[in-house]
Amino acid sequence: MRKSAKSIIIFIFLVILGFGLYYYYSHYTTLERDKVKDLKLPSEIATTPDAYIGEIKLASWNIRVFSNKERDDNELRRICQNLTKYDFIALLEVKDEQILKRTQNMLAILGRSYNYQVSDEVGKKIKERYAFLYDTAKIRVLIPGQVFPDTRDYFIREPFFATFRSGKFDFTVIATHILYGDKASDRRAEIQHLAEVYDQVKNGNPEEKDIILVGDFNREPTDNVAFSNLRSIPSMTNLFNPPQKSVIYDSNLYDNIWFQKEYVKAYTGKKGIDKFDETDFANNNKAASLAVSDHRPVWAIFDTKIDDD
Repeated sequence: MRKSAKSIIIFIFLVILGFGLYYYYSHYTTLERDKVKDLKLPSEIATTPDAYIGEIKLASWNIRVFSNKERDDNELRRICQNLTKYDFIALLEVKDEQILKRTQNMLAILGRSYNYQVSDEVGKKIKERYAFLYDTAKIRVLIPGQVFPDTRDYFIREPFFATFRSGKFDFTVIATHILYGDKASDRRAEIQHLAEVYDQVKNGNPEEKDIILVGDFNREPTDNVAFSNLRSIPSMTNLFNPPQKSVIYDSNLYDNIWFQKEYVKAYTGKKGIDKFDETDFANNNKAASLAVSDHRPVWAIFDTKIDDD
């Protein structure tokens, strides 16, 4: 009799517990699901470029003879370890697209997903390409890259430009690699025509005024004869000035970033020149030049929360 009563009590307890659990999971959890059904879990938060909120680090880098034949995997890894510091990189002196595909794969191994826009070959006797390499989680292409239509043959290597978007920040980048030539007047002549390139690109898309001109100008920005036309554009500024140096021998400041302050409000004021030759090669310039480049990357940071247009 005692066992029967005990069994009945246990049965009643289990029945009550069962009803309680049923009520809880059918009622309260439904309410909780209703409360959070419109929320996103951390893993579900949008990571598309248009939804990206934060800063992007934009760089320009002339990588010496950046070609598939000239670069083994060890050299490419060194280069890519530097590239991962940036979200967008305008690359100069690219010799073939194969090196870009290898770069893309190496960067994936290092944990970053990049895509690129690459130009056709430009140049007279010596051919090279431009490329825009960008982090696909933060940046997307709005207008694909195109080579500037140099109908008057002003440039040995015609500039290359494309338009991108990151968050609320849409921007056009023009990349240029000015010839070195036999004398300074050759370089100055090309630089003087960059103002026309800048204006034509801006007039081609009047709604887009966030235009950033980057590259290897092969003259220091203090050359007023060379850069007078660019400086005549209202609020035009360059980010780097002497005594800063972008060549690893600390000889010259050839690489730079230019834009109109009036329009490029997304610029945060943060900028720099990465001296990989000092940090990675202990000032061994020959080794740095052979393994990576004789030029340093120049960079600036932009806030994607700001809609300049």
